[in-house]
Amino acid sequence: MYKNIRAAVVGSINMDIVLNMEKVPEVGENVLGTTYGYACGGKGANQAIGLARLGAKTKMIGKVADDTNGKRLIENLEKNGIDYSCVSTEGTQTGLAAIIIDGDGRNRITVYEGANAEIDPKEAADCIDDETDLLLVQFETKEEVVVKCVNRAIEKGITTVIDCGPAKNFALEKMQGATIISPNESETKALTGISPDAESTVLEASKKLMQRSKAQFVVLKLGERGCSVWDGESLKIMPTYKTKVVDTTAAGDSFTAALALEFKRSGDIYAACDMGNKVGAIAVSRMGADASMPTIEDIVNFNI
Repeated sequence: MYKNIRAAVVGSINMDIVLNMEKVPEVGENVLGTTYGYACGGKGANQAIGLARLGAKTKMIGKVADDTNGKRLIENLEKNGIDYSCVSTEGTQTGLAAIIIDGDGRNRITVYEGANAEIDPKEAADCIDDETDLLLVQFETKEEVVVKCVNRAIEKGITTVIDCGPAKNFALEKMQGATIISPNESETKALTGISPDAESTVLEASKKLMQRSKAQFVVLKLGERGCSVWDGESLKIMPTYKTKVVDTTAAGDSFTAALALEFKRSGDIYAACDMGNKVGAIAVSRMGADASMPTIEDIVNFNI
């Protein structure tokens, strides 16, 4: 389905420590956890794995350290068939994310950037070549890295998707004309000052994001409500698929990977968002970050 698409991802590569508990402690409170474990993560690596699981030829561009976590993360990219020739191992310390998951499957994440903050903008951009059909970026690396890589892709006419996580007031004006910009609710508020909690504010925020970025489409990830699409003329809310929520970690990354691939394949933003919603619903029904990423077979077998 997507096997002829050559995708590149510029972004973070982290080791995740996942802490499960029924209740998140208040200040000064001790609670008993249920389980904990380690998992390969980082928004960039998650999206790369999401692309590869769906069949795309995928290149990861990023940085780790030559330490135990870095070696395990490289091995995981290799296991998933991802080209890691543009992943440097010369960082001072591999990135780490601490993920707390409560009894309702809601997560809280603290990220330690480590080597992700040491990516060289020019070296990263030079990995985006004429063989690249699709570029995905996020905000877990330095702003200058994202800006340099997005502008390189736009100059080359490459389909470019900007995932706006984590939430920060990024200088969107430095990247004009990406294909799709896609923040979630908290990221939308950080970028626009507007909470997209009603259709009117979804529209207001979408207009502001398009004005700032000059993107072709603005797609807001709205959690349980699904997503919205603004094309500069009309707004459409696309409901999610209902499923039992086990763990929302990497749901947005799954959504973005599927959104990007289906748009590149079909050129239909609504079909792309529907595919993103479907893949995101599968991801939240599973525990873990990259472990929850669906395959084409999972999509085919998905029961609504």
